[in-house]
Amino acid sequence: MMRKVWGIGVVTSIILVLVSPLFPQEMVVSPLVQDLEAMEKILYGVPQSGSVLARVEKVERDLIGDTLSGTLMERTQTLKRFILTGTPEEPSLAFKIRAIRLTLRSEPSSTGILTAELEDLEHLIFGMVSDEPIGVRVDRLYKTCVDPTQVKAFTVKVPPQTLVKIALEKELSSEKSEVGDPVPYKVLEDVQVDGVLVIAKGTRGEGRIIKVRRKGAFGRSGRLQIDFQTVAATDGTPIPLALGEKALHENEALAYAVGASVAGLAILGPIGAVAGVFVQGEPVKIKAGTEFFVEVSEEREVSGPLLGWEPSQELVVPASSQEEPEETWDIEEIHPVEDEEMMSVEEKTLEEEPLGEELPEGQPQVEVEVKPFEDWNGEEGGK
Repeated sequence: MMRKVWGIGVVTSIILVLVSPLFPQEMVVSPLVQDLEAMEKILYGVPQSGSVLARVEKVERDLIGDTLSGTLMERTQTLKRFILTGTPEEPSLAFKIRAIRLTLRSEPSSTGILTAELEDLEHLIFGMVSDEPIGVRVDRLYKTCVDPTQVKAFTVKVPPQTLVKIALEKELSSEKSEVGDPVPYKVLEDVQVDGVLVIAKGTRGEGRIIKVRRKGAFGRSGRLQIDFQTVAATDGTPIPLALGEKALHENEALAYAVGASVAGLAILGPIGAVAGVFVQGEPVKIKAGTEFFVEVSEEREVSGPLLGWEPSQELVVPASSQEEPEETWDIEEIHPVEDEEMMSVEEKTLEEEPLGEELPEGQPQVEVEVKPFEDWNGEEGGK
């Protein structure tokens, strides 16, 4: 009898071991919960606990003073538009908060709770604290402090090491390129600071080749040295770019091997060149379209538009002689959206692109080499 019971226990243990991997170890978070957490972070600093319905009702009451009608999905989507995305006619709550901060040069509350920040701002601007819903309070501060004609002219400081992703627009070769040749490139992604667009996607810049080394005997590979110079910010301010430590780290994460030197210069060369007394080194060739990161080398102050809201038409400031009634957020003004599908936060995946061109079998692949600038010191032949 004892042996029989033991056998059953062993079988049960085996079944548990075999079945347990079939159950997911982590719960998959739905887009609805992701949106709710994003909204809670704005209002309360951190996501809240409890059932989804209770959390949605709390956001509704804190935001507009009452709960909305409709399905849970419709109510969440309505809150998302109100807090996160906005509409062509009305900016989002998040946009208004950023605009107020930038206008007043204020910082978020140390607690991360929006109501604490609103109290400080209301004390500063109105001399008293309101007990109205958050939506009404933010709207009043926004209309009092922010000039709607200046939403494209918020000034921020672009710090050093701000990453800028670029793509070369011209093929480079250590055997054909000459010192002084232009190195045109294009910015691939918007660059923003505190929600303000400082360098727009598609902006073009032009560097210069300042040193060339041809391939040589004894396995000496070809190299190029490039000064990326500056790229224009949204207001025309020249932003100096370099290939610094932060850009190097980001490029390594993208499986690029990129070398840096001093004064915003980059050294590009092949990896894996065959070495030997009678072996000819490999030339460096980098095709047009090669993508990698550079970074801002010096702080610059830039004025640009605040991202997150595109008005349907040009904003017009009413004449001073006209009296316009103050608008407030009422529950009647908020209607459930008619979209059937939930909109989730888009996740962009950076596409990695191999550097260089495919070589015949047996030859090393030309890529970008990590070499310090000092390696060139004392070598003969800049070209």
